[in-house]
Amino acid sequence: MTPMDLQDRAQYLSLALFSQKVVSALMEYVDKDKSTKLKPSLREALVLLQQASGSSAPSRRKVATFTSYEHLRTLEEVWKPRERAEAIKMIQAILRATKSQKAKLVAEKLIALFSELQNQALWNFEQPKPVSQKVMQRLCQLA
Repeated sequence: MTPMDLQDRAQYLSLALFSQKVVSALMEYVDKDKSTKLKPSLREALVLLQQASGSSAPSRRKVATFTSYEHLRTLEEVWKPRERAEAIKMIQAILRATKSQKAKLVAEKLIALFSELQNQALWNFEQPKPVSQKVMQRLCQLA
């Protein structure tokens, strides 16, 4: 394996780590009623998902997640556009009403979604496969 292969594959690990950070913040919120890490994690996830979905103006700062082929490929494999839109709505709902019991139910659904993303990122790290046409087109649009 070449250093470039390792560097590319490390992108999957960075996505898994990001997803785990979101899951951990959500679990602290649901299980322990702690929200100190929740809002920063969810705001970052919201910006990244909006950018990946093409539904926000480009940020002036460079965002690391969802900008590489590996990140976009994994996102495309796990979440359909409808699921991404739902995740964005769920994040916005939690950010608006952190104190409500309904927000905790939404957070549990979001935990499942980000856990799925994390699992796929780890799988892709272990089992890399060739570039899909759909993801390559999406990457070209983002460039």
